[in-house]
Amino acid sequence: MKEVSGLGDAKQGHDGSWLQASVTPTFPISRVDVWRVCLDEAVKAGSEASVLSPDEIARANRFHFERDRIHFSRCRSALRSLLAGYLAIPAAEIAFEYLSSGKPQLAAGQNPRALQFNVSHSANMALIAFGCEHRLGVDIEQIRVDVDTESLADRFFSLRERAGLRALPDHLRVPGFFACWTRKEAFLKATGDGLSFPLADFSVSTHPDLNPDLEEIRGNTEAGKQWSLADLNAGDGFRATVAVERAFARFETYSSPRIC
Repeated sequence: MKEVSGLGDAKQGHDGSWLQASVTPTFPISRVDVWRVCLDEAVKAGSEASVLSPDEIARANRFHFERDRIHFSRCRSALRSLLAGYLAIPAAEIAFEYLSSGKPQLAAGQNPRALQFNVSHSANMALIAFGCEHRLGVDIEQIRVDVDTESLADRFFSLRERAGLRALPDHLRVPGFFACWTRKEAFLKATGDGLSFPLADFSVSTHPDLNPDLEEIRGNTEAGKQWSLADLNAGDGFRATVAVERAFARFETYSSPRIC
């Protein structure tokens, strides 16, 4: 995979550099910002709940395990904090609307500049992506060696993707599966269609060390050219991808002392 630092375009890779930003960057015109959030970081007790809405608090309280409740609260609090910086609106006043798929978006009255965002978390790590006007999605997955990747691929991947995975050498099968999974999920989350868009109806590239591509959508190899995919090095033991609906996209990756 071609390597770059924290700045780059979708046809370049990501070397794991996350720019340390003490303040939120400027509004993301002509670029996509991706923020890394460490969900296990110690924070002041109750600081997340102070900015969450009643429905978010209720959702957090439905988690059976305290760790999951903390992770959800911290992730949603970080999202609100970053949105507040981009929009100059107090974090507690951010209002969300939800698509039928459950994907959150900003209330129209708070979003005159068409800010787009998407969130994904796995284990103790989360990624939050921001862009402008164009639909986008991000996915992060913890790599697990105890899952039956072949069975899952047969169930959820396209024929083209399954053939691509089988062509990989043995040591790349598990990384290839998770690369494929995050690339597919990032695209699906960008569309906002959720499970109404069958996973087998489109194909992404499967080699974990090569640049990601949306190879075809329902057999149309031209349809994917309007999308940019970029793999992100979120940390050891994780795979991550961001997708944006534009033929070329510039990406910047950030972490902040107050968030990660």
